[in-house]
Amino acid sequence: MPIDTGQQWVLAGRESELGAAGAALRQGGGVLLTGGSGVGRTRLLAAVLEEAAAAGRTVVTVGGVGGRRGSGGVRAFGSVAECLRWLRQSGGGQRMVLGCDDAHLLDEADAHRVYRTAAAGQLAVAATVRQDARHPVGVDRLWVEQLVERVEVAPFDRTATAAVLRARLGGRLDAGSLERLWSATQGNALVLRELVEHALDVGSLRREREVWSWSGLAGDPPRRLADVLLLWLRDLSAREEELVGMLAVAEPLEADAVARRGLASAAEALSRRGVVRVEQTGRRVRLRLALPLAGRTVVSRMPALTARRLRLQAAEAIEDGERTGPDEVLRTVTLRVAAGLVPERRLLLEAARTAVRRQEFARAEQLCRLVTDEGREGGEERGGGEERGAGRTAAGGDGEVALLLGQVLAGQGRHEEAEEVFASVRGRPGGAAGRAEAVAARVANIAFGLGRVETAAAVLEEERDRLGAAGAGSLLTARAVLAVLADRLPEAVAAGEAVVGLGGPGPASAGGDGAVVAGEAVAGLGGPGPAPAGRGEGAAGGPAGWSGGTEAGGGAGVAGLLPVVAFARAELGDPGGASALLASWARQAEAWPEEALLDFRSVAAHCALVQGDLRAAGTAVARLVRGAAGAGRLGQLRAWVYQARLLRRRGRPEDAAALLWQAGAVRAGYDWLTSPSWVLALLAGALAEAGRHGEALRTLAEARSAQRAGVRRPVLDDAIGFERAVVLAHAGDRSGAAAQALEVADRAEAGGRLPAAIAALHLAARATDAAPSAARVQRLALRCRAEEARLQAEQVRALARGDAETLVAVAGRFRSLAALPAAAEAAEQAGRVHRAAGRRRKGRLASAAAQELCARFGGALPPWAEPGERGTDATAALTTREREVAALAAGGLSNREIADRLVVSVRTVENHLHRVYHKLGVVQRAALSELLVTRPVPEGGDAGAVGAGRTAQTGRAARPRPRPAGGEERGRCAMCAQPLGSAG
Repeated sequence: MPIDTGQQWVLAGRESELGAAGAALRQGGGVLLTGGSGVGRTRLLAAVLEEAAAAGRTVVTVGGVGGRRGSGGVRAFGSVAECLRWLRQSGGGQRMVLGCDDAHLLDEADAHRVYRTAAAGQLAVAATVRQDARHPVGVDRLWVEQLVERVEVAPFDRTATAAVLRARLGGRLDAGSLERLWSATQGNALVLRELVEHALDVGSLRREREVWSWSGLAGDPPRRLADVLLLWLRDLSAREEELVGMLAVAEPLEADAVARRGLASAAEALSRRGVVRVEQTGRRVRLRLALPLAGRTVVSRMPALTARRLRLQAAEAIEDGERTGPDEVLRTVTLRVAAGLVPERRLLLEAARTAVRRQEFARAEQLCRLVTDEGREGGEERGGGEERGAGRTAAGGDGEVALLLGQVLAGQGRHEEAEEVFASVRGRPGGAAGRAEAVAARVANIAFGLGRVETAAAVLEEERDRLGAAGAGSLLTARAVLAVLADRLPEAVAAGEAVVGLGGPGPASAGGDGAVVAGEAVAGLGGPGPAPAGRGEGAAGGPAGWSGGTEAGGGAGVAGLLPVVAFARAELGDPGGASALLASWARQAEAWPEEALLDFRSVAAHCALVQGDLRAAGTAVARLVRGAAGAGRLGQLRAWVYQARLLRRRGRPEDAAALLWQAGAVRAGYDWLTSPSWVLALLAGALAEAGRHGEALRTLAEARSAQRAGVRRPVLDDAIGFERAVVLAHAGDRSGAAAQALEVADRAEAGGRLPAAIAALHLAARATDAAPSAARVQRLALRCRAEEARLQAEQVRALARGDAETLVAVAGRFRSLAALPAAAEAAEQAGRVHRAAGRRRKGRLASAAAQELCARFGGALPPWAEPGERGTDATAALTTREREVAALAAGGLSNREIADRLVVSVRTVENHLHRVYHKLGVVQRAALSELLVTRPVPEGGDAGAVGAGRTAQTGRAARPRPRPAGGEERGRCAMCAQPLGSAG
């Protein structure tokens, strides 16, 4: 419960720390709050003292901290000596609490007096200390001799940040804004407060209907925030200032480069102070400033000549390193341009292309303009304007620069301007490959940016005819992606026919309406041919690799086309064949352009997830994550999304939600494999699985709003619908979940997407009654080659027949795929069937096996599978719409705001709320949030927020649940007698 301290900012997000401190005082001891600068130690101490005074304790303070006057006996003193003198006169005792802020600033004599008085039992001490400071001996003895409990006050995690901002703003932030604020402040309470107040003052943090949004900090940090950040950087040595300056203008820097500049000892000292953060990826060790805004502040206060010198030094340090790839070229060119130097045109173009691939569109635009300006000046100096202008476009540069500029404009959301630039490139010199790349970029902009998929397809066909055979093959990837967008997956697979001389796989099974999945049509993509001829560039401003850019074995566009074909094939029911197709090209793919390689790895992870083998999926996702660092924002987005999908399948929705929050803040342009609305829907599903039902429903509403504003994409639209069914099922509206899942199944089956259709039917059968879906799911499974889909179909049939032995077998097979949550649910269902038939012993064994599996992945069964499931849950009686209205009302929305969000009348909202109140037995909005909270966390679990992974740190170390090496545990499964360690 937030404690109002009389300010606009209330104490929120510190429930566990406040509870630990209060418990320590109630047990007769004291508390020592430790943490870094600006994390909110003083504010928390004031709340602790306020609670103590309210409980009847006599509170005396030094150091300027205290609770609200009038809330109880609080006396403030100017020094420790004065306080202790008053204490001796009053008699002291354990009912007295001494509050001391910044106890690390006490001199040794005062600290010793406090220790002696506390050791004599004359008072309890509640104090704060800065974690990185040297403490007086007396303060250290307080916790060494267990006179106080140490409670760590860490920076806010994302969930605590959301709670703090919700308390301050009176509403919730959208997921992207929350992630941007957290990333900018790293959860530092003081920096967060200053940044939010500034954003409110200038209007960059504003409320749009019921949700607050923040686009980011424009320009330099405001003066007050800058002063706060500079306090964090005070008392630096000359070498430390030099390193902070270099990091401010050019972070991250390699640790070896810093050492070569003689700044290794400064780096170590700043790391100890928490000013510098060390990041290690493989063998790379890089340094950053711990607070991102600190660098911008330092640069804004830096003299121009100093900034120029540091930028040039940083550029030289990067060039002297072992790595000299495109990223290093981009960084050195950017630093030299910022220092007032203009590199040669070749380097500017290379850096601009890299910036576009990294989705750093503002930087790319600056570089493109420099190339254009340099070319214009060069033409005027040589007097050859007419000759040099032969290849120029209306964009003011040659065809290549104009193409890059169009991609930049598209990436920034300026799609109409981009269309003009792309149209101006048409017909310009540059060869068939260059013209094909321009066409692919234009088609991507029309389809994704302007939302006109059919128009994009028409433009593509027209341009293919113009290019003729020489360039049309390079547009196969664009054609295949458009087919995926339009849910014509067999067409996407059939595009592989144009790639010849590469061998061929056997046919796959049928798609929707009897259409054969075009394993037959992809005869040209079944096996590797000669190594790709080059590292051509993809359509960097749009979906990765749209133009293909690679030729092999007589076919064009293999690098771009292969992942699209494999994706479509997996969606149509043959993920194993799609994975084999990708594996046959794995060695050649390592030499492909980064965009195509990112698609290759992403689709490999997708195929493994569709197949259901979580071990193979783990390997594929790990490979994707390792390569994501070099693929810019899109690579990071994909890595977070696929990691989160894998974590959810492994029963770790809290960790998945933490990654999806970060993914929701990434602005990576348009992507044929993901969309912002789908990422939000995944987050909603993860929150629901973690038990945060109200927040899941609100996030789902945000996802649906983003979906309506975006381009219609049936494959992802159905994925969003599936997540909606997941949220409703976990929140208690099982009939609504089943209805939603059946709608998804109908659309997926019509499009031939068999795994998606079976998964939807599987969810509907588990949440309600399996009998209506049994025959249909069996029919679909006969046409599907996905192992997980077949297991799901078998589970549905076993539930419909009440076949416990088959459910036991299904659980064992899920377990062999490392899908432990699915195995646990099937085992519990088997136990339920056994018990219903009077086989109590077998029922106990199956349920015990389910609990053992739950213990292994550290989670719980879904609510519909729990033993003695929650039939008493009052919220289960709500309809889908009533639950949505209740969740939005619990989130603080007015009736008008709810009506606008759901596109209904205010009277309809009032009627829904009236029925909700009647069903739940409440009379006001405040009671709704208490009924829409999470289910109880199992003993030993983290009762904190999703993705937090943080509880109050006390003097006694917490005891985590033991896990043997490699994630295995000894013993045997009580259901099937197999060694538990064999499931991985």
